[in-house]
This record gives sequence, C-alpha cells and structure tokens, in this order.
Amino acid sequence: MFDIKSDPTTILRSVLSPLRRLVVVDNSSDGHPALGGWLNDPRISFIHHRNSGGLAGAYNAALQWLEQYAPETTHVVFIDEDSEAAVLRAFLDDTCVASKLTDESTASVAPAHRDRATGLRARHMLLQRWRWHYLPREVRGLHKVAFIINSMSVWRIDALRRIGAYNEFLGVDHVDTEYCLRARSLGLGVYLHGDYEFAQSIGRRRAYRLLGHELQSGGHDPARRFSIGRSTAILCRTSLLTEPAFALLCAARLLYEAVGIAIVEPDKWRKAVALAQGAIRGFVGYRKQ
Repeated sequence: MFDIKSDPTTILRSVLSPLRRLVVVDNSSDGHPALGGWLNDPRISFIHHRNSGGLAGAYNAALQWLEQYAPETTHVVFIDEDSEAAVLRAFLDDTCVASKLTDESTASVAPAHRDRATGLRARHMLLQRWRWHYLPREVRGLHKVAFIINSMSVWRIDALRRIGAYNEFLGVDHVDTEYCLRARSLGLGVYLHGDYEFAQSIGRRRAYRLLGHELQSGGHDPARRFSIGRSTAILCRTSLLTEPAFALLCAARLLYEAVGIAIVEPDKWRKAVALAQGAIRGFVGYRKQ
C-alpha cells in the first residue's frame, strides 16, 4: 500500500518472488508516478484507492478484490510501504509457520519488527481479561501473543472471513490492534515468530530511558497524535466491560505517548494538545458503527 511519499520499487522487487499474486493498493490521490513502469506487469494487480478509509480501507479493498477475482486464495500477506520485506521468503518457508497456518484455530503468524530509527524491537504481550504480561524484546521462537502489526503478517483467509472487514472508522491507528481483539473474541490465535524480523519506520521515533527502562517515543506530528489519541480512547471505551485489562492498557498508552512527547520530542505543546483533543473525541464522540 503506497502513498505519494514512498518509493515502491525496492519492496515490489523483494516480494514478487515469494508471493504467487500481488495486489497493490495505491493510496495516493492522483496515482503514484513511480508505479507507472509496473502497470503492465502481469504478476501485479493494482487498485487506486485514494486513501479512502485509511489503512483499513486499503486492506478491505484488497480483500474484496481477492474475493471477487481470486476466491481460491487461502492465505494473505499484508505488506505496508514502510516495511523491509527481504525476510519474507525465509519466513514463509519455515515449517513452524507453515504448520500454524494450517491450524483452523490460527488467525495469523507474523515476524518481529525493529524500528529503523531507534534500533529497538517492538515488545509483544500476552493478554488476559484482568492482566497482561510483556515478552522480552528479543524473544525467539514461536509464541502466541495478543497483538501483531498487520505489515508482514500472514493471515488465513478463512479467519479473515470470520472476523470481518477492518474498521474504517479507525482509519490508521490501532486498526490492527482492534482486529486482533476481534480474532481473540472468536478464539482465533495470533502468533509471533521471533527468529525472523524486519525493519520498519513508523513516525520519527526517538529512544530514551526512564526509571531504568528503554523506551521510544512515536515522533508523530500533531495531526497523527490526534488520531492516536482518538483511536486509543475509542478502544479503551468500547473494551472496558469485555476486556478490562486491555482498557487499562489503552489508558496507559495515552500516558506513555504523553511522557514521550514531554521528554524527547520537539513541538511538545501542540502534540500534547492534539493527543488530548483526540482522546476526548474518542471518549465522548464515538458511536459504535
């Protein structure tokens, strides 16, 4: 999925070989100029989506295309523009990954991701109704986890059909989190394989230490901070009764975002105000779709 700021050449070349079919969702307003040379490639199908519904809309558009034109599809790999996909072939060839993806109780399996700017791996967690537990950043092997990010994740198409469409009201932030929650509610597992990792850039993250812990701020601009605050508050509000530990985690995430802004980011006031305004909008202005 590409917008106008991205260069799709490298990622297209890296994923054409390991994938049988490639559906590219072009989210730019007038068509990405760098995609022109690929339009006649018979291995690629293009959808010009103009960022309708954000990332959620792009995912839904691709899945709808597959249902219509390739209903025999059994698995889907989501790959965003800001991810490095060189590890994809080895990940798909792994026997543990392949075995999990034949299990009807599995929704998805994903490799770990490491931020390009900070060099830190994302931390994954186990979630129960009343508590959560973080795995080590450098965890190895295959683990059932509460959440994975969509990019580079492999999903069983039958699981996607059961879970349903991505929530376009959320647009970008926490779209994958909300989807994993729905998978969890259906008894479907999502898994992380720590032996594989890919590089990814999300915002302009900055690493810092607080009370002996190694943390990273998001580095997003005020508009994105508003979106993060809004989506986090929506998930906090809507999960309070069904997943109280997760609701508390969402509240902690808002605090974490605010602390990162205060400690290491520029333009602190505008970002903090945008985060607070988004959170207020999510708590008081959201109506379930």
